[in-house]
Amino acid sequence: MGDERRGSDGGTDGEGYVFLWGADRDPTAARAAYPGARFVARARLGTGAVGGNLGEALGEGWGLLLRLPVAPPTPPVGAMPEILTDDGRRFAAALAGGGRPVGDPGQMLAAARYWELPSAYIERLRRVTTGEGTDDEG
Repeated sequence: MGDERRGSDGGTDGEGYVFLWGADRDPTAARAAYPGARFVARARLGTGAVGGNLGEALGEGWGLLLRLPVAPPTPPVGAMPEILTDDGRRFAAALAGGGRPVGDPGQMLAAARYWELPSAYIERLRRVTTGEGTDDEG
């Protein structure tokens, strides 16, 4: 009896969801970019939805799911990806940043820590954004 949801969760017609997974996860940046938005949950992109060099290096995309009072613009390509919340719910949401995590690497890392995203993800993000990589453990 899961709480699986797609699009609107029974609220006002026209509302939608957006997934933030770069420096836009910063609370001040999120409030400025999406006035009236409501926090839904920490969440991650479903399998196969991670794009861009940084997304591919991280292997998964963790961030925030916000409910918007109006539907976000339609994504430029294909359907909206599945977003899985940390409490097991499923949503279809627009991806902020054109489908790639964007922003200053330090701000991205600070926002991930602020929201207490999974520690393994934060460590991968730290390694990738500081250039440590995963090749040699020096």
